[in-house]
Amino acid sequence: MRTEIKNAKNWEDRYRFIIQSGKNLSRPDEQTLAQMQPISGCEAKVWFKFEEKNDRTFMFNAFSEARIINGLLWLILQEINGKTAEQLQTFDLTAYFDELGIAQRLSSTRLNGLKQIEQIVRNLATCTN
Repeated sequence: MRTEIKNAKNWEDRYRFIIQSGKNLSRPDEQTLAQMQPISGCEAKVWFKFEEKNDRTFMFNAFSEARIINGLLWLILQEINGKTAEQLQTFDLTAYFDELGIAQRLSSTRLNGLKQIEQIVRNLATCTN
């Protein structure tokens, strides 16, 4: 996945990859959506949920009404799912998106909500110790 997006020839190809990736996130049913935390600050509605597993790793679920945000959420989930709180403490959304070659093209309103998710993820280390 990283290689695919990093090797895209231009922004349009990266954008298409992000949109296509968003299709990997299916819309949760209403009951599941109600159990997820709404994330404010984004252009579109975003929901986020995490669960600590028995092996002390975390699994995350996220969804947005916007296709581009769903694609960005999918990219984030690929990076954070299955990690421990200690590993998540150093998660840097901007550095990750820089590495993928997409940070400079994302508006601050798109990043606002995603930065809140970054903060939730980083705070898991202090909450679980």
